[in-house]
Amino acid sequence: MSYFASCAGLQIVSGSLLIPLVGTWSAELALATQQPVSGKVEIVIGNLTLQGTVFRSSVYGGQVKALVVGGAAGWRTQASAQGYGSGTGVMLSTVLNDLAAAVGETVNVFADTSIGNAFARVAFGTSVASDVLWQMIQSGFMTAWYVDPAGVTQTGPWPPNAITTPFDVTDQKPGAGVIEIATEDYASWMPGVTFSHPLLAGSYTSAGVHYVFDNDGKFRFEVLTQSETGADRVLGPLQQVIQKETAGAKFFGRYEYVIHNPGSGTIDGAPVDTTLGLPELTGVPLVGDSIASYNAPDGGKAHVMFLDGSPTKPVCVWTEVTSENGPDTVVLAPQGDGVNNVARVSDTVTILFPPLMPVAGTVGGLPFIGVLTITTPGVGSISTGSTLVQAAQS
Repeated sequence: MSYFASCAGLQIVSGSLLIPLVGTWSAELALATQQPVSGKVEIVIGNLTLQGTVFRSSVYGGQVKALVVGGAAGWRTQASAQGYGSGTGVMLSTVLNDLAAAVGETVNVFADTSIGNAFARVAFGTSVASDVLWQMIQSGFMTAWYVDPAGVTQTGPWPPNAITTPFDVTDQKPGAGVIEIATEDYASWMPGVTFSHPLLAGSYTSAGVHYVFDNDGKFRFEVLTQSETGADRVLGPLQQVIQKETAGAKFFGRYEYVIHNPGSGTIDGAPVDTTLGLPELTGVPLVGDSIASYNAPDGGKAHVMFLDGSPTKPVCVWTEVTSENGPDTVVLAPQGDGVNNVARVSDTVTILFPPLMPVAGTVGGLPFIGVLTITTPGVGSISTGSTLVQAAQS
């Protein structure tokens, strides 16, 4: 027997299914069976078929309650820690294909790109595989990701298709950004599609779709519309709460700046990544070394942190050193009095003799006892030195 709405061939009695603008779709369903379901399943709603995996299920009240997620349900699991490094750049596809393979998912990388010379895939206690996907969005290497009806993860936005098949608008909730739709073509209604209707003012873009199966047998198909700010209708409110609660944690980061107006103990600087919301800073103390001080390179890179996580305590903990762009002068033990230069191997030295030097020996092979008068200092060079302290030749 076939049903309008089913999961693994079993009738959907109640529940809901959400396909978001970004992320994987999920469904909380009550099924007409008393046997738990597991593994890969198909969810069918009208002409729409979704490939997913049962994340968990249990028997309750003569029915089975199941949580089904898009694809292989791997993005909710943890992948082992993995480090990457390459002098020519670590590719986005390398990281994501390895990650997908580790958790049983399939991924299609829209636009491959280098993400830098290193990447750390962590496995903290609360880490899940999808953390990497969100990190790639936050870092600007992807604009979005989603799991398509076939269960394949796509690293880009949903196609911006237009709805061309008939539909009716049965209700609208402007405050919630929800439009209730009656249609026979559910397969076309994906996030990202655009639509218009005589009962609606203007054109709308879908920011997600929500299928609701009430306990009394009623079915609703709701389209979440794009907000005026473009924020995700599903994730937006949750992101605002998280950002509020974690705002202070950003001051425990280490940030890259470009150095301007370096002084004997401070720098001014501008953030390299302007999307982080960091300001330009002035008079940031150099605290990279407690036994030395130096003039930082103007135009070079620096790392800035905030002591105790306080926005009132920025400090520069590192500056770059290259043959073209390094510190001009380094002073050891800057708390001492005065500053003297340091001698290096091969540096020229001047040897000063006493003006009158008693001699008892031989001169030119003949015995000599007397006094030599030396008016010119000797000149030489340093031939050896300790390897514990070294200095550049120029």
